[in-house]
Amino acid sequence: MSRVTRLGSVVGAVVVLAILSLVFASTGVRGDDPERNIAQPDELFVDLEVKAAYNDDDIFWRFRWPTDTPHFYHDYLVYEDGQWVRYGSPPVGSHPQGVYEDRLTFFVDDGSVEGFAQYGGFITAFSGMRGLSDAADLTDEGAQEAEEILGEGDVRKFLPETVEGGDWRRQVDQQSLDALEQRGYFLDLWHWRAHRSNPIGYADDQMVDYRRRGSEGEAPFSTNWDSDLEQPEFMFDPDQVGIHAMDWQRILDRDYTQDDIYYLYEGFATEFDPDHDWQDGDVIPRRLLQEPEGARGSIFAQGIAADGHWNLDLQRALDTGFEGQKPLVHLGTYDVAFALHLNATGGRWHYISMPYELGLERDADITAVRFDGATPPWDDIEWSTVETFYPGQIVWDYLTDSSQHAGAGAIRGGAPFEAAHDIEGMAHYALESEFRSEIRTQWAWTAVVWVLFLVAASLAIFRLARRGDVLAPRTSTTTTRPTDSKG
Repeated sequence: MSRVTRLGSVVGAVVVLAILSLVFASTGVRGDDPERNIAQPDELFVDLEVKAAYNDDDIFWRFRWPTDTPHFYHDYLVYEDGQWVRYGSPPVGSHPQGVYEDRLTFFVDDGSVEGFAQYGGFITAFSGMRGLSDAADLTDEGAQEAEEILGEGDVRKFLPETVEGGDWRRQVDQQSLDALEQRGYFLDLWHWRAHRSNPIGYADDQMVDYRRRGSEGEAPFSTNWDSDLEQPEFMFDPDQVGIHAMDWQRILDRDYTQDDIYYLYEGFATEFDPDHDWQDGDVIPRRLLQEPEGARGSIFAQGIAADGHWNLDLQRALDTGFEGQKPLVHLGTYDVAFALHLNATGGRWHYISMPYELGLERDADITAVRFDGATPPWDDIEWSTVETFYPGQIVWDYLTDSSQHAGAGAIRGGAPFEAAHDIEGMAHYALESEFRSEIRTQWAWTAVVWVLFLVAASLAIFRLARRGDVLAPRTSTTTTRPTDSKG
């Protein structure tokens, strides 16, 4: 083989290996994987517009956010071949039939929860929580353990000081939990649902301490299902609304509007009649709306979908007097963090904000304007824009673990997220959190390929050099006959 041919072969091999290495290094790892609770949204960001005002008695909120398809259908029982089949279980990502409601939620804190002002809702998310790829196995014994520890059959949000080492199984004793609550170590959670409370004029009030739970009082909805008879407990009262059931095809076609009856309310419900001539496609809502009581009936709501947006008004007393709710005072400042569930999503598939400061007649990220009278002067109050983003699977025990997260020390020192990540960077970092193990594996294999490439290329060039094909010029083997001086 000639020198040119050998050199060309080496150069060609180097080029091929370089191309293969680059292709391998840039191979994507993203993709939906329902088995691992992974479903990515089409958009990473949604802007939420906010206004706030208050008078002597109440605080008022006005929200506006975009939605191509508002979802106010939720959790239905459909009659199929003699059985009632549920459509509306909490989905991984968007619900395929679109029967999961839109929601707006936000935390309120008065400074009692350490870390919330810097990190918002991230302090409530931990490994093992439902919806995560590493969600705790809560079948049989696991569910019983969660029920005994948390009072729920699954792992939901909780605050760091209510457990030891970020492990939901290591909850502190009841005396410690009581002491935490007494010093205000809980987050007030305002929870608006487009189906389970909005049609009757309410949002729900909840709280997060050792778990996410309802505040005191009666919830605005209950479950309409008789598990023994495997049928609904209630149906529409035909004498009041003219129907026994809704129509499944109309739901799939999104034919019911907010002016129609798409929900079941105790005021026009009646006991279920199993002897009625039920037809395939008959639908009864699995949730029965009811008048809430106590703290859970303290937030009034009106949400209307129009012009490609949800438009939502909320109202609550500044101080309700109920436990589990943060009282608000004139000139007070508070920390708030918002979340949006859109596109028929539930669970962790939402958009969240970083914490914002709320000031009552104080300069803040969101200023609640003081007014006299019963109705806020909304036209005179400017919108504040809250940036929300998809949070992926970032959990608090990961963020504060130096062996996993390079910024753990800064977080333990109280440095806010903004010191290391802007919103856009945070969103992309959060998306990568869905595939942390795959990315690390990709890095490892890419490093191996590049090392092999460099070794192989170096050996090839070294061999050529030793043979004199590269570093030493080829010498002539032709002998020159001496000139005959004698002529």
